[in-house]
Amino acid sequence: MTTNTANITYYTVRSGDTLTSIGVIFGTTVEQLVEWNNLPDPDLIRVGQRLIVTRASSSHDSYYIVRSGDTLTSIADMFGTTIDQLVRWNGIPDPDLIKVDQRLIVAKSVPMAA
Repeated sequence: MTTNTANITYYTVRSGDTLTSIGVIFGTTVEQLVEWNNLPDPDLIRVGQRLIVTRASSSHDSYYIVRSGDTLTSIADMFGTTIDQLVRWNGIPDPDLIKVDQRLIVAKSVPMAA
């Protein structure tokens, strides 16, 4: 029996996001995002929409660069994780102190049966 696995990372769209900006953050293309998410119109994404942003055959971590106005709460919401998880993955001593341009692990991919 052969089991194929796909490691998938999700991202929740927020105000001001475009497929281009999301692609830049995750190192992928608009075309790939359209394909992975079966999007009929690449110009129409909505705030709160959950998108597949990485898909790989092996495990990997996903990263996010902190932007002005971000909090661990808002980042956890974007990536469907918890503040506690972000603190653990990133060794953050004070969850109230994150910095613009700080690189955070925001997702650990989970093998999924294909």
